[in-house]
Amino acid sequence: MVSSLQVKRIGGLMLYCIIVAGILIVPFLIQSPYILHILILAGIYLILAQSLNLMLGYVGFLSLAQTAFFGIGAYTSAILAVTYRQPFWIGLILAIILPSLIAAVVGIPFLRLSRHSFVISTLGFLLICWLVARNWVEVTRGPLGIPGIPSPTLNLFDLVEVSFSSRASYYILMMTSVLIITLFLIKLVNSRIGRAFIAIREDEALAQSVGINTLKYKLIAFSISAGIAGVAGSLFAHYITFLDPTIFEFYNLEHVLVITLVGGSGTIGGPILGSVIFTILPEVLRVAKEYRLIVYGIILLSTVLLMPEGVGGRFKTYMHKRRLKGVYAK
Repeated sequence: MVSSLQVKRIGGLMLYCIIVAGILIVPFLIQSPYILHILILAGIYLILAQSLNLMLGYVGFLSLAQTAFFGIGAYTSAILAVTYRQPFWIGLILAIILPSLIAAVVGIPFLRLSRHSFVISTLGFLLICWLVARNWVEVTRGPLGIPGIPSPTLNLFDLVEVSFSSRASYYILMMTSVLIITLFLIKLVNSRIGRAFIAIREDEALAQSVGINTLKYKLIAFSISAGIAGVAGSLFAHYITFLDPTIFEFYNLEHVLVITLVGGSGTIGGPILGSVIFTILPEVLRVAKEYRLIVYGIILLSTVLLMPEGVGGRFKTYMHKRRLKGVYAK
């Protein structure tokens, strides 16, 4: 006999396989380079938003340094590819490791501060990264930027070389990265470490009183979130093929904040929905150039006023109420 738990697991696995197959089949159904371009950007910003979501939604600390780690990952991958002629996978690995190490170092003093002071500190760190990228000309080429970043290629056992130079192939690379990171985050937030994150979010003093080393777990979350942001930066650099200090400017920060907050922090699905809406929406509104920013602002303001917990948070609350009704009905 198959238990109900096994049936649920099999059903969940089948649903996941259907979703994965549906996502990966998109480039074979959609031939428009423009639509694929929008989907690729949505995926990159989704990864970046998930890095912020880990800190804000699960640990309760708003980190404005995520776009700094995004830029560090992008510059790391770009410099290794252009200056040192290293393959993409080496750049990607170091784009994860370097931001994580930097986060671990700066996080020791930052995460000892109050939550409000932490926000200001991470903003200051973002500005420092912008100044370094702009003035360390010998490494970053300053305002001139780094052109000619090659498309990713993977050499499989020295037998087959796979190139991701087309938009369809890059979409598959990007979506594979999205799926891996989403699965990793689901496992993480449902683990013992994830429960420690949530305890810190709910009441840090109480978490500390029951024996949770809050600084340790905050550092773990900050380092992991920086590594995830580094992945997004590496994918961004190799897709756009040009990089300059504007990657550290406030547009990326504003965009990822909107995606995370409106999508719903503290849920895995919220940033997914937010990245789709707020990457596609500005493109759709281009048909009304005069009113584009007004309409965009009204939609954003209405969402914040009517659903302060975000779209994902509202859906999570709705599903929780339905489950409770089902329990009481029995």
